[in-house]
Amino acid sequence: MEIWAILAPLVKVLLYVLSFLAVGTGLFILHFRSFLSQPTLAYCCKLVRKSSLTGSIIAPLLLLMTAGNIGGDLQSAFDPLMINIVLSSKAGQSVLVLFFGFLFVLLWISLFQNQRPISGILGFALILSSFSLYGHSTINGFSSQLLIVLHLGAISFWVGSFLPLRYSTQGKIEEENLFQIAHQFGVYAVYYIGVLLITGLMLGTILVGGIEQLVTSDYGIAFLFKLFFAATLLGIGALNKFRLVPQLKNNNLSHAIKLRKSINLEIGILFIILIISSLLTTSIELPLK
Repeated sequence: MEIWAILAPLVKVLLYVLSFLAVGTGLFILHFRSFLSQPTLAYCCKLVRKSSLTGSIIAPLLLLMTAGNIGGDLQSAFDPLMINIVLSSKAGQSVLVLFFGFLFVLLWISLFQNQRPISGILGFALILSSFSLYGHSTINGFSSQLLIVLHLGAISFWVGSFLPLRYSTQGKIEEENLFQIAHQFGVYAVYYIGVLLITGLMLGTILVGGIEQLVTSDYGIAFLFKLFFAATLLGIGALNKFRLVPQLKNNNLSHAIKLRKSINLEIGILFIILIISSLLTTSIELPLK
């Protein structure tokens, strides 16, 4: 097995995580800033800052990996000619867009997060768009590219809220406005989940060429496994909304602990979804149409 077959999925998973944290936690701040305690707000800002900074460092490594993959050896990763070839390709251009997206988010959270969030929103758009510029997401032109942006945007909101919510359960419950945040999160989640499911099914059908290939091809089966784990994740979220969240109204610590354990489980399932996503974009071929 070539080294790139091992490194590509790992870096892909890492960039997915960093992107979801930068975009999703940034959206969490924009949605819930008025409810957040100062410690939780500071934690969220730190999370966005670290993820965007790390992403701006890791993204260029993807350029080197692509250059190495083209040349077929490790030395090619540092060959100026190979790097120029990558920069002129769609894959290289998508990495540049991702890099600048992280930079804009870093600029926003470091300097302007108390003011108009235009640079942050621009950064979010660039990060999400970067995943639509090459590979499978371009198979049906603009329609599939738009679907992937909307799909990843919905996932980002869901994923980027995990750690802030988990952090809130560790503070003084009465000061964290945990019930208000969790309740409002459920309201927003209804819309985000609708976008996630609709775009996911449409995208999967477009990529494999139809319902039949969705259940018979390796790519389609892997995609259905991803949707299964995503549905499990959403099911846990629904249980939280209708069972745990109402109990938080009494500021009971035991209920906050239950929510934290549930979030830990959701994070574990999330990593399974991210691993499958990385395989779908790097290691599993689309079926011939």
